Amino acid sequence: MKMRVIGKEVKHKAFGQGTITSHSGNIVTVSFSKEDKKFIYPDAFDSFLTFKNQSDQNEISIICNSKLEKENAQKKVLEEKQEHRQRLLSLKITPKSQAAFNIDLNDLNEIFSSGTISTGYYLSGHSKGEPRIPSKLRPNSACLLTGRSSKTTEKERRILGVIMVKDDFWGDSCKNGIVELHDKYRIRLDPKKSMLYWDYFDGSDPLPRWGNTAFKYFSNSTMQRILLEIKKKSRNAENEKEINAFYQYFSDINHL
Repeated sequence: MKMRVIGKEVKHKAFGQGTITSHSGNIVTVSFSKEDKKFIYPDAFDSFLTFKNQSDQNEISIICNSKLEKENAQKKVLEEKQEHRQRLLSLKITPKSQAAFNIDLNDLNEIFSSGTISTGYYLSGHSKGEPRIPSKLRPNSACLLTGRSSKTTEKERRILGVIMVKDDFWGDSCKNGIVELHDKYRIRLDPKKSMLYWDYFDGSDPLPRWGNTAFKYFSNSTMQRILLEIKKKSRNAENEKEINAFYQYFSDINHL
């Protein structure tokens, strides 16, 4: 809301009567009987200055109140962000709160564009056919995207990318089986050049099996090891900065 103030008569508690002679940005100049003074606009009208005309005073009061409300709203948002970050940093960490997902290579674009991934369904028991609840996934969890071509063996399963869950996502409240992913902390890898998934897990079985599940939980330390390897391989790459930021965020929130 903009108000035309040049030429308006005002009163100052110490300098007496004056007239506004200029207004540039958030500065107004008032000409008093002995000298000119500059004031911050509209803040000065909260304490030092008042308009001679009551209608003008009412208008500036609305502007001041609106500015104060906006500043308070911004302050509240900032405080909430700081409180939320502090809660994340003090989050109680469980040792196996990371998840590896089995991804169809054709679905990779959709996962990154939609920012969601499905947990699949329970295959047995009283909940058979219902969405699988990712109860161990929390704001400190990363989703490791893995997959393989139908022409390759399970041992050739590759790491296709990794995305943090949203920082307000709690798996035990996720009843629809849709994990909401972070819009900032995400890494996409070239399927032809990425690391082999089973290199980071038990390699004693010459014929590893994934099974029918959509995802598997694994340890925070293993995820950190995978991220560290991605970080090393990304030196001088275009997305090196984003990968370093991801690694730092993951390590901080997991207290590693």
